[in-house]
Amino acid sequence: MMMGWHDFSDWIAWGLLICAFLVVLPVAITYLQRCCCFGRRKAPPLFIEELLESIPDVAYQELPDAAGAGAGDDRDSCVICITPYEAGEACSVLPGCTHMFHKPQVAKWLRKKNTCPLCRANLVNAAENAV
Repeated sequence: MMMGWHDFSDWIAWGLLICAFLVVLPVAITYLQRCCCFGRRKAPPLFIEELLESIPDVAYQELPDAAGAGAGDDRDSCVICITPYEAGEACSVLPGCTHMFHKPQVAKWLRKKNTCPLCRANLVNAAENAV
């Protein structure tokens, strides 16, 4: 028995329909996931913004060289941007661990992570204990 043109066109139509479904469905799911999750990734947690506002500016003062502490000591430069502090420059001292950083750099860091860049102390716990 020979397949007629009508049967052949039905097979082609079903094949195209199945291929379209297999391509369109994953693309649509990926698009919906990106649309739904896009806004949530951008905004930092409200707690971090409140923490940043609560950290006072501290004017940097060069400390006298302690016994054996050389020029390569971390306390004279920001470990995030590796830039030396300048006398009188506004810096941020984190609650809990009291490590000091340039204010703009620590703000960028804290919007991505809630830990100290130097010792990895959890700032959520430090801020809750300070209250």
